[in-house]
Amino acid sequence: MATSSPVKALSRFRIKHNHHRHAEPLFLKARTSNLIIISTVGIAVFTDIFIYGVIIPIAPFALVQRMGVSSDVVQQNISIAIFVYAAGLLISSPAVGWLADIYQQRRGFMMGGLIALLGSTVMLMLARTYWVFVVGRLVQGISSGVVWTVGCALLIDSVPAQDVGKALGLISSCMNLGTFLGPLLGGVIYARAGYYAVFGVVFAIIGIDLTLRVFMLEKKEWYKWHPDDQEPASVAVTDVGDGDNKKKEKKTSTGVILLKEYRIINGLFLVTLCGWILTGLETTLPIHVEDLFEFNSLGAGLIFLPIALTSLIAPLIGWWVDRKGSRLPLALGFLLSCPFLVLLRLPNHNAVSQVVLMCAMLALLGICISALLPAAMAEISKSVETVEQRTPGIFGKGGANGQAFGLLNMAFSAGSVFGPLEAGFVANQHGFNTASWTLGLIGGVASIPAFLFVGGVVKRGKKKNLAGNQQSAASALNQAHDEIEL
Repeated sequence: MATSSPVKALSRFRIKHNHHRHAEPLFLKARTSNLIIISTVGIAVFTDIFIYGVIIPIAPFALVQRMGVSSDVVQQNISIAIFVYAAGLLISSPAVGWLADIYQQRRGFMMGGLIALLGSTVMLMLARTYWVFVVGRLVQGISSGVVWTVGCALLIDSVPAQDVGKALGLISSCMNLGTFLGPLLGGVIYARAGYYAVFGVVFAIIGIDLTLRVFMLEKKEWYKWHPDDQEPASVAVTDVGDGDNKKKEKKTSTGVILLKEYRIINGLFLVTLCGWILTGLETTLPIHVEDLFEFNSLGAGLIFLPIALTSLIAPLIGWWVDRKGSRLPLALGFLLSCPFLVLLRLPNHNAVSQVVLMCAMLALLGICISALLPAAMAEISKSVETVEQRTPGIFGKGGANGQAFGLLNMAFSAGSVFGPLEAGFVANQHGFNTASWTLGLIGGVASIPAFLFVGGVVKRGKKKNLAGNQQSAASALNQAHDEIEL
């Protein structure tokens, strides 16, 4: 304690001595603010998912009219393209998470991901053969792995721990808007202005995304120039611990430590099923409404509007998660998605009343879906925080947020692999109605581990709380007894 003040004074002197030759970056406070960081990550996620989704309603027409694919195998080829995208996401996520934690250069990785996204978009726009289209989807998946892994890690590094759920809710809302506004605007613009007009809008959104990624700076840049400012709890990375912890850290990799936690395993399982349901629905719904209601690309895009609008409640879910935990949103979200997915079979002929019924079912389903991802991401984040608190310094200086969200991306991409294959196969063989109830069944099954294990095992948590209360009461009694003796 006696040496802490001179050490701090020497540190400030060195920082000032090193920095007096370089001017502080312009607008440093604004560029490192939570508002700019959350906005940058949110727009990055929106852009990535929007570009992924904008292809969905126009893909059937593009494959047939531009690439010469037979209409009989369009569903199969769309499923393959989504599978390849998920494979790129699966491959890139763990590697990017590992590198991001080692080098701690979140902004640099974000810029690299944007370059990959730009390249994949050009490939998709110019594709005249199916295989160029598939390669474009692969590169797009790799870019998505960078954005999600590094972007979410950057968010957790920057935002105070008590606001993580709300911030992730905002990011999830951006994702949901991108997921469903992409197909919506893709279909509308394609029907009204043609194929290349769709990509004109895409490049405009990439321009906004690029501007924010260039403007934003990481929190650590602020602390380089203002070292006396206290860091938020989620920014400061604990690098303390006894010798045994350090030895254990060297022997055990961060990924292995994370995968030993049952809460993280359970969270990854739920994220996998969430990805399964989402991509399974994305694969089969556009073709189903085209056949049932004789929709063109405009109608196929507009059918996603109810889900896009209801996705705006995600920040409210995040607010709840920050205060009450993730158990209820995940359990109810999965449980209630089951009947609404099954009830998508009710519209059975081409009539306005049936379109209204379909939109009502999708709106209710959208509310359920909006609860899933922010709660699941917060559960992963809080689980990592729990491990760090239990064993300070176990993850080293770089922390584990990058690798944790790399695992989350792997889980989501695994679901994105199985979802299109399963739902697309079932829809081809037995129709959309059968495919929708299989997705509903998955939601019902997922609600069980969501209720039992999210936030800790229910019974075990009660026992721990009871034991903690008893121990606290005993300590209070002992302290009172000592005071009386004194």
